[in-house]
Amino acid sequence: EGDAQAAEVTADVNTATTTTTTPTLAKVTDKVFMDVRISRGDGTFYVRDDLPDTPENKVFYGRLVLGLFGEAAPTHVQRFLSYVDVTYNPLDDNPLPSYGRSNFQSFDQATGLLMGGFIPSLEIKDIGGSAAIRYGGRILPASIWAERNAPTTKLSHTQKGLLTHRNLELAPIFGVTTRTNTVELDGTNTVFGQLLQDESSTAFLKIVQELKTYSLERPSTEAGTAVDDVAKAVFDAQRQVFRGAAKSFGDTRLNKVYEGKLLRRVEVTKVGLL
Repeated sequence: EGDAQAAEVTADVNTATTTTTTPTLAKVTDKVFMDVRISRGDGTFYVRDDLPDTPENKVFYGRLVLGLFGEAAPTHVQRFLSYVDVTYNPLDDNPLPSYGRSNFQSFDQATGLLMGGFIPSLEIKDIGGSAAIRYGGRILPASIWAERNAPTTKLSHTQKGLLTHRNLELAPIFGVTTRTNTVELDGTNTVFGQLLQDESSTAFLKIVQELKTYSLERPSTEAGTAVDDVAKAVFDAQRQVFRGAAKSFGDTRLNKVYEGKLLRRVEVTKVGLL
């Protein structure tokens, strides 16, 4: 069923003739809030008064307000809201997946995309020949994030703060643009909303763009030089800091490091409709 759905949607995408337009013309049909926090460099959030007053030692708390384009991308908005409008019950040992227990994990230097929507323990699995979401003890349908009727006009990635999702992706992962012109994403992603600009969202984007990220490649310098020794030392220290911090706050994907992974915890603690 999942393969047939993907083939049908792919056919629609491949045969439709589309043009792009600016997101400023899109109507906001729904608003969602996300309460977020960014840890210190050591991965902690608790109150401390014994540390120097530096950016690495400050914890950020803020609220992001997201405007969703329900007319321009109705299916994407519906899928996104399914991870927002989830009733929280502290006594429920087997809850539904929610963005209220998610995190922003990486920053792509090539495109400037901040990647969020990572829900711990949520996995896409092949069950009986069809894709499904496994979360805790639940097996849920993995619906494709694609418009059933391919639109003739798509929103272009031409401003900061746009919410975007990779075409035919099953997971609830989404990106936030941090640059004013990333039109190269128009062919692979769909814009379905935006981060509404205010003091909190502006501060949030500024901080995450300046966070250190994990690098898989060692610095390339002439071997045997003092510069080479320093560069290697910095690389090794970065790797050890990442692994140490990840272990301390329970990251189970220690062996799944990747380019661009944020070296500080960026978490969503609560979501809801406005």
